[in-house]
Amino acid sequence: MRMTRWSRLWLLLALALIVALVYSPSTRVLGEQWADFADLAYTHGWLIFGACVWLVVRSRSEIAAAPAGVEPLALLGLVACILAWLVSYRASIQDLHITILPAIFWLAASGAFGWPVARTLLFPVLFFVFALPSWSQLSVPLRELTVLAMRVVLAVTGPQAVIDGDLIHIPNGTFEIEEGCSGLHFLTVGLAVAALNGELRRDAWKIRLAELALMTALALLANWVRVYTIIEAGYLTDMHSSLLRNHYWFGWGVFAVALFVFFRLAGRLEPGEPPAPAATFVPQEKVRALARADLTGVALVIALLIGLPAASAAVRLLRPAAPLASAADLDPGPPWATATVDINSSWQPVFPRADGQERLVFTDGSDETVEVLLVSYRRQHQGAKLVGMGTSLLGRELIGGPEQTVAASTGPFREHEVAERAPPHGLYLIWSRYRTAGRVFASPFPAQLWYGFNALVSNPAASLIALRTACGSDCAAARRTLLEFAARPAGKVTASSSAVQRLTN
Repeated sequence: MRMTRWSRLWLLLALALIVALVYSPSTRVLGEQWADFADLAYTHGWLIFGACVWLVVRSRSEIAAAPAGVEPLALLGLVACILAWLVSYRASIQDLHITILPAIFWLAASGAFGWPVARTLLFPVLFFVFALPSWSQLSVPLRELTVLAMRVVLAVTGPQAVIDGDLIHIPNGTFEIEEGCSGLHFLTVGLAVAALNGELRRDAWKIRLAELALMTALALLANWVRVYTIIEAGYLTDMHSSLLRNHYWFGWGVFAVALFVFFRLAGRLEPGEPPAPAATFVPQEKVRALARADLTGVALVIALLIGLPAASAAVRLLRPAAPLASAADLDPGPPWATATVDINSSWQPVFPRADGQERLVFTDGSDETVEVLLVSYRRQHQGAKLVGMGTSLLGRELIGGPEQTVAASTGPFREHEVAERAPPHGLYLIWSRYRTAGRVFASPFPAQLWYGFNALVSNPAASLIALRTACGSDCAAARRTLLEFAARPAGKVTASSSAVQRLTN
């Protein structure tokens, strides 16, 4: 029956469109990343998406013939995933909410149609993960692995190299191993190819894992060959080789060789079972029963997909916004008194679109001075939050050093030991912590999660307070100064306008 093969596909398409629209912040991120032809890291996303659609359409007979029925356990999982998505979205943890998106679709389909359909959709949904920008979390470790590989290879083959962090100094030039040199794009594309190859061959899971491991090794090796060749070309041509300017497509050429090797080796592995024959006939009585069950399940799932975010938004609309933190509550009392803020200080933090940003300076009448920064947001979102790309507690003129968590009598602080980039290269301690919905956090990630959890039903404010004092020749003395300053009870500060610097973005 031709209609039975396509009816569920249309319902699945409807679910996919509803998920894409209701959870559009994640969908928008995917579209932007897949269309970013300047960075190119995830432009393969459209190919992955197309392959996922083809895999589902290819299985339409199996999907149509599967028994129907609402799956309560999947519905519970769907509720949990929707709440997790709302928390991560409100917390502006982008990599987390885009990673949850395919799970929402899979659980929605599972809840509406039952586990047999869910099993058929499992591989296409997992395959979609290769298109997610969340893989960027691997960029730093892959870059460090590339630097380590170059350290070993250059020590054996030359030229003589001095490696300082991500910089590789050879006798006639310097190379910087940037995140684009990590080989992440080759790795994600390679793993996608290996996974699809295993699915089309119907390989056993052990064989599939072996193929993924083989492709991981080949993709990493291809990237190391690319970087090593570029370094050697720079050395042998006195930094005049064209590869130094146009090495992107050279890398894909090397990766093509790695793909050839993969298919040669994977072809020797024992293939899996051939695909089962597709169902060709479904009785009319079963068609009607499946249709009724499908519509019931889909209606229930749609109610959850739309209802939970709508309920959260409605409750938040009824709750007033929390007041912003104020610098007027930061005075530690005698012997500390306010002093004039140095607007040319080397400490110039960056917090785009902050609703409040104030600077104060306190002195105890001797040589001890503490600079105070208070940053507040009424509502955090992507591009306007305490933690994320574009924000910087240290600013551009300070270089970060060792970090640790310290315990003060008023709660924990995150300590940063920093130095000035420009002369006189002064050394400072910066203590910072976050305050969200009445709780204090020294680390940013728990503060973000707590914000997102509270933002489900309210409009919590979020703030950061940071203290800076000079180390001189002894940061232990500076630490004691900050401990004493932070331990004093706050009171109302009375200061002239020259003693408070209010910054707007």
